[in-house]
Amino acid sequence: MKIMSLKNKIYLFWGVMDVLALAGYLFFSIQGGSIPFYSDIHGFYTNYTQLGVSGLTGGLIQLLFFINILLIVSLAFSGWWMIAKKDINNIFLIVQEIGRVFSLKCSIALIPLIMHFSDVRSPWIAILLFVLSEVVKLGSIMWIKRNDEP
Repeated sequence: MKIMSLKNKIYLFWGVMDVLALAGYLFFSIQGGSIPFYSDIHGFYTNYTQLGVSGLTGGLIQLLFFINILLIVSLAFSGWWMIAKKDINNIFLIVQEIGRVFSLKCSIALIPLIMHFSDVRSPWIAILLFVLSEVVKLGSIMWIKRNDEP
């Protein structure tokens, strides 16, 4: 019986978290009667045109929306990289983390679910848990990269 290394366990954990986040997005979209991605984009532009926002503000709103969409798509790639390849590209990780910060998506996919089902509504607790999850993810991946073991 082959025992997994700590490196592989950490990559597996983060890969599962990304796959769980993607699965949660798809499940809740379909459960709500939406077509994932299409309904989001259609709904965004319907509301966007009704608001009549333009110029720099409109551009920033669109940029944040598409950062969020790209982050969701990137979860499939990062999940695969971490689960199957037991590694992740540093540039991809940094870009994904920037996307997470702009869209406030926790790396630990269980945090939003636990908060939802436990009726925790404090924005301060949510922000604290978000920052904690990103520090833990970046810290563990950086630790793996520095202390590369077979």
